[in-house]
Amino acid sequence: MKKVATSIIWGMLISGLVFCMPASAQQERDEIEILRAQIGADRQALVAANMNLSATQAENFWPLYREYQMDRNKLIDRRVAILTEFRDDYMGMTADQAKQILIDALKLEKDILKLKDSYRKKFLKVLAPRATLRYYQIENKLDTVVNFTLASVVPLRQ
Repeated sequence: MKKVATSIIWGMLISGLVFCMPASAQQERDEIEILRAQIGADRQALVAANMNLSATQAENFWPLYREYQMDRNKLIDRRVAILTEFRDDYMGMTADQAKQILIDALKLEKDILKLKDSYRKKFLKVLAPRATLRYYQIENKLDTVVNFTLASVVPLRQ
């Protein structure tokens, strides 16, 4: 039963990413925010379904999880901005724009790794090392699904 629920949530996450095709810039921003809220709820449900936390662990884990997701969302805002800039300019992009987007994207990846590492230490204070590893595995799988979906909808620069 747990695998079925997890599969349903994964399906909702993927379909939400794939079928979000907005028409206008404002509508696009609105849909991105709605989609991000849904993904956040789905993400938390998947983490909850797969972590098997005791009541004591859950009491300490969830506030830290929410803090981490808030900090992570700031970085995701940057990713959305980079992707939006790329999408808006990809057909007529100058060499300088291409260079800056690449610099921004690589800096973002470094910042994501720094955030993960700083929270690793915090998670290890509230979870055992194996549970912390499991949490990071779940996060990695979720990020892989999101990145795969983004890769399928973001065009390659010509």
